[in-house]
Amino acid sequence: ARETAATFDLDLDLPKLEVEEDEKPIQDFAQGIDIQSPDCHRYYSRVLYDVKIQPSPQWMQNALMQSGVRPINNIVDLTNFVMLELGQPLHAFDLDKVKDKKIIVRNGQEGEVLTTLDKQERRVNEKDILICDGQEAIGLAGVMGGLDSEVTESTKTILLEGALFDAYTVRQTSKKFALRTEASTRFEKGMDPNSCKEAVDRLCVLAKDLGAAKVAKGSYDQKT
Repeated sequence: ARETAATFDLDLDLPKLEVEEDEKPIQDFAQGIDIQSPDCHRYYSRVLYDVKIQPSPQWMQNALMQSGVRPINNIVDLTNFVMLELGQPLHAFDLDKVKDKKIIVRNGQEGEVLTTLDKQERRVNEKDILICDGQEAIGLAGVMGGLDSEVTESTKTILLEGALFDAYTVRQTSKKFALRTEASTRFEKGMDPNSCKEAVDRLCVLAKDLGAAKVAKGSYDQKT
């Protein structure tokens, strides 16, 4: 759509990104972002609360299926829908499962093990980027989330991740584990650092419109 608008000098109708925030501040739920890895260039995060996990509207399920993505629930579907719409991979963590309520982005340690969403144990090293809480790894950055922080039917509070990870590092991790995902195929090509905020805010707008959640006031935005 961007290329067509530029080629033919047409107006580009972009999605609305004005987030309607609710009264509770983000600090009531999450304690910030700490980027310790040189391979993470930006990490933008918002919090959804009073989340209602349910099936997505049929129009969204149809859009996902037509793009080859299996609908799961409204929150997971929103991350995939916005990824397809704007090209920025997103991830949703069940915040009640995030220890110490903070996110640390760091490189792995030799022999460290993470169980990813596909229920496989991944033995990482210092060349892999990890998303961690205050105690352990909860995601393989740019490739796949961890099983322990998965969004389920009982999820009530969510931390949204919109990040920019080093393309070469993501590509090497994906290749090493033979784990090529919708996220890794986009990160390994290089991303616009501005799309982190755009995609997370877009998801928040849609979540509010669908009555799926409230949006905490404020955001965390760390850059390196």
